[in-house]
Amino acid sequence: MSNKCKICNRKLKNWKSIQRGIGPTCERRYLDKIYKETQITIEDLLQKKGEIRQDG
Repeated sequence: MSNKCKICNRKLKNWKSIQRGIGPTCERRYLDKIYKETQITIEDLLQKKGEIRQDG
């Protein structure tokens, strides 16, 4: 276990953060990024189901 964040290299103070190896701010930013990358719109969903056409 390291006492520094794997992402920003800052010193970790919280035991839970030390166990994870990532600070709470970096963890929140990372999870937000993952959420935004995997987000799907209703139009995407309907296109996959074949309910709307891509051409218009």
